[in-house]
Amino acid sequence: MSEGKNPVTDVQSVVVRVTHHIDFKRWPELRALYSTEVHTDYTSLFGGEPLKQSGDALIESWRRALARVTTQHQLGPVDVRLDGARAQAFCQVRALHYAQGAPGGEYWEVLGHYTFELVHSEDGWRIDVMKLATFLQTGNTKILAESAR
Repeated sequence: MSEGKNPVTDVQSVVVRVTHHIDFKRWPELRALYSTEVHTDYTSLFGGEPLKQSGDALIESWRRALARVTTQHQLGPVDVRLDGARAQAFCQVRALHYAQGAPGGEYWEVLGHYTFELVHSEDGWRIDVMKLATFLQTGNTKILAESAR
């Protein structure tokens, strides 16, 4: 990952690349954006508890869940706050999911807001915390489970 002279744009670039890599299913490139250990909080979407897992486990879970699902993620402006070797990034997200032939409907859309926390090291900025605040879901909320069958 190349870094420029502006840490704000470097952090913004990492966040934006997350969605591009997911949508194009570029799993190795996506993995490179995350720390060794990652805290994720998708409780507003799926319930349960926030997770602490390896970056490898996170990306593998996304790879499996999205194997038969086409996605398009759109992010709003990425607002960055720097604090030395740490950064926070905030942005709106609109994520469309499509699974042809899913019994409950072929589309699921999630609208919300992401908070990312990143740490800077000699390898560049890496995400170590990711939280989604879900505002609205439309369509087939069971599409991921249905497409896995």
